[in-house]
Amino acid sequence: MTVPYSPLAIANNFLEQFGQDGGIEHMKLQKLVYCSYGWWLAVYGIEAERLTSEGPQIWKHGPVFDSLYHALKVFGRAPITSPQSTNPFQPPENVDETDENVRNLISWTWGRYGHLSSFALSDITHKPGTPWHRVATENNFSVAYNTSIPDQYIFEEFTRLLDAAEIASKEQAKQNDERQAQA
Repeated sequence: MTVPYSPLAIANNFLEQFGQDGGIEHMKLQKLVYCSYGWWLAVYGIEAERLTSEGPQIWKHGPVFDSLYHALKVFGRAPITSPQSTNPFQPPENVDETDENVRNLISWTWGRYGHLSSFALSDITHKPGTPWHRVATENNFSVAYNTSIPDQYIFEEFTRLLDAAEIASKEQAKQNDERQAQA
């Protein structure tokens, strides 16, 4: 299997790589899958194959992948410690072991956001200007069930974040070069 993966396969890879020690809450997994989805769009572009087989929807606590919600809702707020399956007769879906791009993206996303709580991640996705906030505002904060967040909005947000990170990295490299020249 290659992209697109199910949102559950992406969540399961987070669980496989980082969930054994204490687990990861369902809401946090939703936000981590969303961030992975956004970074994928920023890096590979709006015309590329999507990371997941479905896009995020606008829900009360931020972006949610509907199928992932239904697969993991039984856990409530309890930490999930191992990959999950929607079928008791099949192994859990996961990212292919040979798919280094996606596995590295998941690891990178964890490194950037894994230290944050579920609610901190939810707060990040609700900030003014974010895709979630844009759709909510366009609908006067009365959004119909199953309303998708446009990929274009997500692409714009994460491209902006990617550009800011590249600018910061270049500035830091410039400052390091200046320090070395002065030494």
